[in-house]
Amino acid sequence: MIEVSEIYKNLPGLETPRLTLRKVTMGDLEDMFAYSSDEEVTRFLRWGPHRAVEETESYIREVMREYKEGKDGPWGIEYKETGRMVGSIHLMAISAQHSKAQIGFVLSRSYWNRGLMSEALTRVLEYSFESIGLNRIEGFCLVDNRAGIRVMEKSGMKQEGVLREYLFQKGTFRDFGVYSMLKRDYEGGRAAGQVMVGRGREALAPTTELPCQLCARAAWGAKNDTCCR
Repeated sequence: MIEVSEIYKNLPGLETPRLTLRKVTMGDLEDMFAYSSDEEVTRFLRWGPHRAVEETESYIREVMREYKEGKDGPWGIEYKETGRMVGSIHLMAISAQHSKAQIGFVLSRSYWNRGLMSEALTRVLEYSFESIGLNRIEGFCLVDNRAGIRVMEKSGMKQEGVLREYLFQKGTFRDFGVYSMLKRDYEGGRAAGQVMVGRGREALAPTTELPCQLCARAAWGAKNDTCCR
């Protein structure tokens, strides 16, 4: 497995048919503040909404510092058609010992209902299993965040259960669902022809209408894509 610090220091650019995943820069300040200050986008997030652009600026400075130190850091999601940053996706809590990591994501409301987050997530899953060599990717999500669930399910992640009153978030104890994908799930999906969205390949990952379980990032309707950070 690649050294964890090197993953963040040299976070690689990843491509999908419609997206470029790359490091966040201060040039993304305006775009990031636009969605970070949106109450609908941050409805189910542990953070936000940002009330002033200085909050977003401080976050970006923190991210850039952590890239440099090899501690952490998300990919910014750039929409190729416009060149704008429309969200972020984060591979975090990487454990070399246990060969696992957590996933989180967030998407601007202007880009919901296009399948963009599923496209980004499936590319990150591909990178995680094929390039880093991880064995498990997991996601934790509020049980009433239907869109977050749908994103993970479309990308082939499986529900494992619900953690009752798992976190005290925004004034109340909240139930979180747990989703995961194992390396053998990923390899089995490829063998069955359920090819993940990757370097221009067609998405054939399973799609469902989701049962209603997961994601600490944004509450959209069952037909929308979602978020986390």
